[in-house]
Amino acid sequence: MTALSFADEITVEALEADPYPIYAELRRSAPVAFVPAVNLWFVTRWKDVETVAKSPDIFSAVVGTSPVERSFGKPTILTTDGETHKDLRQGVDPKYRPRTVASYAGDLVCSIAGPFLDQIAEKGTAELMADYFEPVSTLSLARSLGLDNIDMPTLRRWFYGLAQGAINFENDPKRQEVADAISAEVGAAILPTLERLAREPDDSALSHMLHDGMPDGKTRPIDFLMPSIKVILLGGMQEPGHGAGSILAGLLAHPEQLRQVLGDPDTFVPKAVDEGLRWVAPIGTQTRQTTRAVEIGGAVIPAGAPVAALVSSASRDESRFADPDRFDIHRDEGNHAAFGFGHHFCSGRFFAREQMCLALRLLLERFPDLKLVPGKEPVFRGWEFRAPTTLNVAFGAAAQ
Repeated sequence: MTALSFADEITVEALEADPYPIYAELRRSAPVAFVPAVNLWFVTRWKDVETVAKSPDIFSAVVGTSPVERSFGKPTILTTDGETHKDLRQGVDPKYRPRTVASYAGDLVCSIAGPFLDQIAEKGTAELMADYFEPVSTLSLARSLGLDNIDMPTLRRWFYGLAQGAINFENDPKRQEVADAISAEVGAAILPTLERLAREPDDSALSHMLHDGMPDGKTRPIDFLMPSIKVILLGGMQEPGHGAGSILAGLLAHPEQLRQVLGDPDTFVPKAVDEGLRWVAPIGTQTRQTTRAVEIGGAVIPAGAPVAALVSSASRDESRFADPDRFDIHRDEGNHAAFGFGHHFCSGRFFAREQMCLALRLLLERFPDLKLVPGKEPVFRGWEFRAPTTLNVAFGAAAQ
């Protein structure tokens, strides 16, 4: 099979099931290739992915076929460059800078995680994606934004509905219908909070988005911010919760590494988090559009073409990582690509990473004898958003 025919035969289902063997073959035979199933040029090697993400003059974040804009409206913080992107970042960044995160994340995450850990302790077993990681992630993000009145089931439903639109590169009408309905619901639900914060600012992320960098008495228009708020809700709920699930799945599959984490959490929890993000990137792509025809990776991408800079593939590039499919907390081969590159590097990365470290540490301190339930091993799904669909564990007497 030629490299061209291989790319032509890639299906959405195959990508959803496991994109990593597909990416490995593309890195070997066609590192830049058009994939008709998702109407995207895939860029798979670290060096090329970094080039795409760091060259906005050639690879613009403004993508005419963006499923994010189709689902959430525009402008969004993901799909803009220049002054518009700078303005949006000026509002988003203050709440999620390292020192600011360090001042509030510990108390916030601990207060949210504690009750869920208590519930798990009463049962003796857990499905950790639904019972712990997703609730902690969704509630932590919502509370940091200032959405104190939205409950966890609603937030999880929002996440799964918004995700249907963000990953709908194939323009599936059923997916789009779900995303459009949830997008409208989200907008209506958070509008009163934004209107109140416009009048009465506080220290929430939404308040900073409205007020920071604006002249006295002025706020950013709610309609201008709303598409980016939906992006932040999706990514901020998804990345920490699903990333933590993948990290724990890696540890549970390697008991010797888990023992090291338990023995020295200060050293090895952060290492496990970084390795888990490299091993399974929760968010797989940075999407761009060419401003002119460009040669990269041995291929010529035409002008106006949508391009997926696959950070998930870059993080398993054999030229950078030895035996890249192996989960190994002892790696010392440089940074992963899960938070992206360039000026679109994830604005919430410090908050997300701190959440993952805290959620994992609190869980393992409470239940150091966690084990996977035999016959219910985790199954991963997704290529744009990837995580275990379930993570069934036992502990105490049930783990014996």
